[in-house]
Amino acid sequence: MRSSNRHSAFSKREQPPSKPLALPRLASSHIFLVLALCCVCLVFAVYSRSLNFEFVLDDHSFTADPRIQDSGHIGDYFANYVWAQFTGGPPSFYRPVFLLWMRINFALSSLSPWGWHLLSIAKHVLVAAILGLLIWELLLDRVVALVAGTLFALHPAQTESVSWVTVPDPLMSAGMLGALLMYLRYLDFSSARPKVEQRKTRKRPASSVPKPSLLWLMGSAGMYFTALLSKETAIVFPAVIGGIALCIPSAPPAKNRLPVSSDFRARLAQAVSHMTPFLGVTVLYLFLRFNALGGKFGVATQHLPWRPVMLSWPATIWFYLKVMLWPVRPYSYADPTLVERFSVRGVLFPSLAFVCCAAIVAALSFWVWRRSQRELGPQQVLAVKLAIIIGVLLLVVPLVPALDFNALNPGDFLHGRYTYLPLAGLMLLIASWYRLVKKFRVVCFCIAISLTIVFAILTFSQEAQWKDDSTLFTTAHRLAPHNAPVAQNLANTHVQEALKLVDEARCSEAIPVFDRVIQDYPKDWLAWGGLGVCYVQLNDLPKAEQALYRAADLSHNSRVIQQWQELRAHMRLSNPASLN
Repeated sequence: MRSSNRHSAFSKREQPPSKPLALPRLASSHIFLVLALCCVCLVFAVYSRSLNFEFVLDDHSFTADPRIQDSGHIGDYFANYVWAQFTGGPPSFYRPVFLLWMRINFALSSLSPWGWHLLSIAKHVLVAAILGLLIWELLLDRVVALVAGTLFALHPAQTESVSWVTVPDPLMSAGMLGALLMYLRYLDFSSARPKVEQRKTRKRPASSVPKPSLLWLMGSAGMYFTALLSKETAIVFPAVIGGIALCIPSAPPAKNRLPVSSDFRARLAQAVSHMTPFLGVTVLYLFLRFNALGGKFGVATQHLPWRPVMLSWPATIWFYLKVMLWPVRPYSYADPTLVERFSVRGVLFPSLAFVCCAAIVAALSFWVWRRSQRELGPQQVLAVKLAIIIGVLLLVVPLVPALDFNALNPGDFLHGRYTYLPLAGLMLLIASWYRLVKKFRVVCFCIAISLTIVFAILTFSQEAQWKDDSTLFTTAHRLAPHNAPVAQNLANTHVQEALKLVDEARCSEAIPVFDRVIQDYPKDWLAWGGLGVCYVQLNDLPKAEQALYRAADLSHNSRVIQQWQELRAHMRLSNPASLN
């Protein structure tokens, strides 16, 4: 087989003399580039319908934020939390790079949803491309990298993170995957890991250029910092680095004669050394976050006892497994899975399902690792081992923060978008398994093509949920009828639609909507206010006064109070002192 011109430990593979292995590759780099371009076009085609979607949910707040619309507030992104522009906004999210991305979107697209959606799709394609490069760096298999990246990009669970343009998960994932890619390049140069042969390059004075290893390591730490400033979940990344470093031999195999305990201590010391710059970046981030959040690292959204939280973990984990493994329906919203006491259905069955899935993943990974030991050289075995380790870490570790319900939205803490980065880990595992399949490689490739088609159809269908707020919450309420925040948001959407009817003097159609919302949510002041305006238009002043009084009493909104007072003055009624 033709020898590769890459001399790094990952890319220069040793071949056992008795079992030469021909690396699977496409006919030429030109064909590969054409196929990669076709995959990119396929992803854009599948998500093209979202270009005509409206802003939804938080999109309205971000696009209307003066800090996003004006470039003069960029410094404020790093000094304040996300919702600092709103009176009483929760001081819980510190995401300056995410806000900077919002500013870039506004600078390029202004208030055009079309432009924001186009940039969201492009960002998603970029993440898939980085994942493909990461797989190529480890396994040197173009087919595997292309298939895994395409399946990641077209997985139906990604519709929430792509069609909802102000979701930070893709931006965070791009930073974390980029940091991993740079860290792997650092390992190629590092003297801490074995090499097949030394690089044959022209000698340069030691002082002429910095050590490449340090540049890659610092670049990796910088990408991690970018991810951390995009979303808090990235704080788990040092654990990923530690897990990778523990798997790397502390000395070349020929010279490694250390006892097992000594070798473990050496690997542990190596892991601590590799984690140090990332821990330093984490400390810097925590300092900035502490300052921006007014002397706090975070604010609890609720105070649930740990017993129901822990009892709810099996059902929660099973939900995310279904999102990744059986995405036949949307999982953007779900009914809460809070379990108060142990039960067979609520705790035992999800636990058994999780254990079975974990056992299957472990068995497949162990089989691939053992087969690689029989068929590949030492450095290839190490690369496959690292691919499995990184895949497992990315699959598991980013979901850990999603198990802290006290930091999530009460009653609404299950969302498919939390699997965005774990899906990259799953694709990396599938890539490592596929890499060692030989006799059934064609069959597996056909299965992958079939999955690509199925994923494309499901994604095209499920993204329709994100067309506008009304469609979104109508679908979400159908999927999660017991989700209280979803029901409240659906009611708010109906109120907004009814208010448009009021502006068009169609109060006969709007009043039944306000009545239904008030019946379900008696403290919805906006519905009371809209009802009052309708009765004014219909010249039913006593009912209008009662509705506006209720709206003013609930909201204490100065404009509503003024409306109510003007109506009472018109009716020649004195105003109570309580709302003056």
